[in-house]
Amino acid sequence: MRNFFVCLMVSQGVPMLCMGDEYGHTKGGNNNTYCHDNYINYFRWDKKEESSSDFFRFCCLMTKFRQECESLGLNDFPTAERLQWHGHAPGVPDWSDTSRFVAFTLMDSVKRELYIAFNATHLAVIISLPERPGYRWEPLVDTSKPAPFDFLTSDLPERDTAVKQYAHFLDTNLYPMLSYSSVILLLSPVEDP
Repeated sequence: MRNFFVCLMVSQGVPMLCMGDEYGHTKGGNNNTYCHDNYINYFRWDKKEESSSDFFRFCCLMTKFRQECESLGLNDFPTAERLQWHGHAPGVPDWSDTSRFVAFTLMDSVKRELYIAFNATHLAVIISLPERPGYRWEPLVDTSKPAPFDFLTSDLPERDTAVKQYAHFLDTNLYPMLSYSSVILLLSPVEDP
């Protein structure tokens, strides 16, 4: 389920998460619980408070990130000045019926530019990132990684080590995506050596 949480931050329609998902609430397979006035439909505040789960952490960080990004809370669909669609290569989206990959860049007044991609196939892919002279793409979210490396906060211990693992890809504007995963990359200025 976490793999598709990133959809929630872009979606303005039906939510991808239901109440209680952040702490692992289950309805026991019942998808029609409207008439149950019992624990099946109750939000278990005690479970939420007990929960220090990785998924709860991810939900909190993703919610905070979405609130920080001005471009993820627009009232209208973004125009071409703000949004550019991509496929495995920049500017070449594959809109065919068989495609299971989509990516886009989104200009943001707070975060500069975001690269967001969804790989909904069983195959891993190496994607080419848009070139931005004087800037470098930095990973922020990669749902294929184990927690806490699925969301690389600035205060995360060993964050630099995690980023360095992808340096040889990012130096050439590439990024490896595993199957059924989502990524968010942020644009940051290249520091002079």
